Amino acid sequence: MDGYMEMDHLAAALALAGVPARRSATAGAAFAAFESTHGQPLPRAVRDWYLLDRARTVLEPDGADLVLAAEQLGGPATYWWPADGDDWPPDLEEQEEREFDPVAAGLLPFLDENQGGYSLAVRLDGSADPPVLISWDGVRPDGWSVHAACFSEWVFTRVWDLPLLRGAGRLYGTVPDVGQSELAVLARRLTARPQTVSDSPLPGPPQVGHRFAGPGDRQRALLLSPYAVGGTWSVLLWAATDDLLVDLCGVVRSALAAPVGLTGAYRPDEVARRALERLAAGEVTR
Repeated sequence: MDGYMEMDHLAAALALAGVPARRSATAGAAFAAFESTHGQPLPRAVRDWYLLDRARTVLEPDGADLVLAAEQLGGPATYWWPADGDDWPPDLEEQEEREFDPVAAGLLPFLDENQGGYSLAVRLDGSADPPVLISWDGVRPDGWSVHAACFSEWVFTRVWDLPLLRGAGRLYGTVPDVGQSELAVLARRLTARPQTVSDSPLPGPPQVGHRFAGPGDRQRALLLSPYAVGGTWSVLLWAATDDLLVDLCGVVRSALAAPVGLTGAYRPDEVARRALERLAAGEVTR
C-alpha cells in the first residue's frame, strides 16, 4: 500500500469492507488546493483515507448520508442564527442566514446525515489523527461535542457498524440497563473496539456506543446506552455465520444481568434466520 495506510484502524476498516487499496487519481490535487487556500495541510489521517479511490463509498455504500469528496473539504458553510432552541435577541424577528469559514474556526466538516439530523467534523487541532466532533444543529461555529477519539477510529467504527445498523443479518434487542461490571465481562470474553459518544439533543446523558468483537471481527456486538432519560439499552448482534451468531448470543446473554429477547430484521438474511430458529429451539436458553 506504498506506506500511505500506516494507521491501523484505517487499514482494518479497509479490510472489513473488502476493498482494495487503490489510489485516487484526483485526491492529491485536492489536498494541494486545500493547503494553498487555507495555509495548512489536511490532517495525516484524513489524507491517508481520502487517498483511496473509494474513500466515500466505503463510508456510505448506500448513498444515504452525504460524505464530502476530497475536493469539497474545507469549503465555506452557511448556518441559521440563532440555532433552534437558543435565546433570540428581543429585536430579532426571524433567523438570519450567515456564512462562515469552518477551517478558520478549527473545523473540517465531512459528513451530513441524510435527514439533516447531525453533522460530523474533524477538529483541526494540529494533530495527525484528530478527534471527530458531532453537531445536532448542522455545520455552525459552535455547538459541537466529541464523538470519536480520532478520525481513524471513527472510520473503523463506521465500517464496523454497517451490518449492525443497516444489514439484514443483525439481531436486535433491548435491556433496561447495562452496568460497568457487565461491560467488563464482555470485554474479557470478547475484544473491546473503539467507542463513540453522541451528545443527545434530548434530556439525559450522551449515548455511548460500546463495541465488542470476536476473532477477526467475524462476531460483533454493539451496545448503545439510552438516547434519553427513561430509555433502554439497545443490543445489536451480527456474525459471519449462524454458528458464530448463536455463540455470540450466548456470550452476550450470559454477560448481561437482564434477559434480552432478540429479533431479526424485517427480512432477515439466511444467517440471521437460521440463528433465530436455533435460538427458538432452545440452543441458548437465556
